[in-house]
Amino acid sequence: MKSANAIAIPKQYKILLGLLALVSFICLLLSTHRYGAGIAPDPVRYISTARNIIAGMGVTSYDGTPFVTHPPVYPALLALVSLFTGADPLVFAHILNALIFSVIVYLGGLLIFRCLSSFPTLALLGTVAIACSRPLFSISGWAFSEPLFICFVLLSLLFSHSYLAKNDIPSLLLLSLSVTLATLTRYPGVTLMLWGALIILIYHPGHILKKIQHLALFSLLTAFPLLLWLTRSYLLTGTLAGPRRPSALTLFDNLSNVFTTSLYWYIPRTITEKPIFFLLISAGFCLFIGLSLKQNWQGIKIRLQQLTPVILFIIIYIAFLVISSTIVGYDHIRDRLLSPIYVPLTLILLVLADAFVDSYRRRISNRVVNSLLAIGMAIWLLYPISSSAIKAVKLNSNGRGFTSKAWVESKTVKYLNEHRTLISECTFYTNGTDIAYLLADLPSKTSPVATEYYSSVTVNTISSLKGMWPKENNVCLIWFDKINRNYLFTVDQLQKIANIEPIALLEDGAIYTIARKE
Repeated sequence: MKSANAIAIPKQYKILLGLLALVSFICLLLSTHRYGAGIAPDPVRYISTARNIIAGMGVTSYDGTPFVTHPPVYPALLALVSLFTGADPLVFAHILNALIFSVIVYLGGLLIFRCLSSFPTLALLGTVAIACSRPLFSISGWAFSEPLFICFVLLSLLFSHSYLAKNDIPSLLLLSLSVTLATLTRYPGVTLMLWGALIILIYHPGHILKKIQHLALFSLLTAFPLLLWLTRSYLLTGTLAGPRRPSALTLFDNLSNVFTTSLYWYIPRTITEKPIFFLLISAGFCLFIGLSLKQNWQGIKIRLQQLTPVILFIIIYIAFLVISSTIVGYDHIRDRLLSPIYVPLTLILLVLADAFVDSYRRRISNRVVNSLLAIGMAIWLLYPISSSAIKAVKLNSNGRGFTSKAWVESKTVKYLNEHRTLISECTFYTNGTDIAYLLADLPSKTSPVATEYYSSVTVNTISSLKGMWPKENNVCLIWFDKINRNYLFTVDQLQKIANIEPIALLEDGAIYTIARKE
């Protein structure tokens, strides 16, 4: 284990990784420079929290509530960069995430080269796969915290290599720091705390007392900062991470989402949706694996043992996502949530492919087999490269989320910005408080909620709101047609409890006056 982890990466390969990282940065920057980073509800909270930190208003969101639904590192980083550059977080978010994406490519390349040092060509092609991967390229185009989280995940995996090779306190401190930053970037980072504890217990070669000492230090350094943050959240809101409600998704739904999402990373959807092609490819792949396992089981077993920390992380992370998403309603498991396992999973597939062909190297020729494997990998790369290229063109042409061309040119947003006197005359309700804040600098309240977010739990009924909403006088309702938040009551439903009269009916929304029905 030590020899595998102690392998030094030659300088020329590090230079190649740096060049790939630079190309990745430029490609993503060119894709997002016109419309900026994609903005969704979560990024609105990150950006507004960063702005409020800079303004001395504390760690609060755009609606004035304490920022607790996510950990603080990403908005704090946005605020820090804003303080140094003097630019608004919304303006440079796409530059920051392009830089983070390039770091992901570099760190992922280091991890792959460490495990495929005997086959640098395959390692380089694997790094290209990271640079042009659809999930990583896609989420890095948004102002999400996942890219930063993935950086800390990769650092944790790399530092675990150093720790397993040295088993000393400095390497343990680096591992602890990367895990701590991950947990303070995304709550699923708690999986790294469990993963790190198991790494220490399983792989530390010292006696039991030494293991306990290292485990205690790791646990203290990683758990204490998160405990402080959760304590602050509980004291301010009475919840550890904001209100959470039961999920409407089943265990089967989540397992299916994990399988299909990860499958589309490597196999085009057009193939998987055609049963005959899918069965033929699956049968050929299974046959190849079966023959390879039969001929080279010992070699594959050794390689898998070296990858046990990576495999362990994937298992723990997926188990956390599936279980938590089945219990708590927060989101579907798709590219965004599953993306942290892309690099580790790709690494495992590359190492398995390299191990599978070992027996053929002995029978045929090392050079011939390596060339065929590299050619096969290069052919497969056409799929992620083309997918990411199409995504890049769409990003450059239309943008995405609330900063996309469609939202920038929104008639409803334009009306709000041109009729600023409404702001002083009305108390606003809307189905898009985040959009009103981001695009119109308009404080507003959420229109009545029917069910919990991503849950079937009923919050209000129309009859319970009758005579109760709205409580204020001089109320206006902004309704954005472009968004479908089906946990809110519709305008038609609200007309049963309020007198709603249009101020402006527009192509993509409307503004109404509202008066409570007694």
